[in-house]
Amino acid sequence: MIYTSRFSNPELKTGKYTAVRISVGSPRWKVGYDISGAISELMPKGIFGKYETKAAFEVEYRKRLECIGVDYIRKLIAGYELLGKDVVLLCYEDVRKGESDWCHRTIFADWWREKTGEVIPELPDPSPVKGVRKVKKADEPQTTLF
Repeated sequence: MIYTSRFSNPELKTGKYTAVRISVGSPRWKVGYDISGAISELMPKGIFGKYETKAAFEVEYRKRLECIGVDYIRKLIAGYELLGKDVVLLCYEDVRKGESDWCHRTIFADWWREKTGEVIPELPDPSPVKGVRKVKKADEPQTTLF
């Protein structure tokens, strides 16, 4: 199975997964698990931070994925699957916060599903979402950012 997630997901510390970096940079903190390698072809090198909107970034990132192709990406991921554990493609963003924290890994997962029919889900993350506070108002839950 292939997943996507963020480096800070505590589930990764269980040792059940092969962690693979697809971010431009590496974490500068001790993550508490081994990162087995990186797939530079999935990194947003040269386009990260270059576009003002998610839509503009997505167009460019998808162009890159099209050039690389499903078959080659499948071979890159398969090399990590040989280690015998589920593979998790990692970067930084906590996409549980909503559209404001979008990430190239979710764009990749959507592209992959469209091209192959295979779903790459986000690895469940048991930690609380930081920066989001639940506020109850008149018996109706409401989420507010602070």
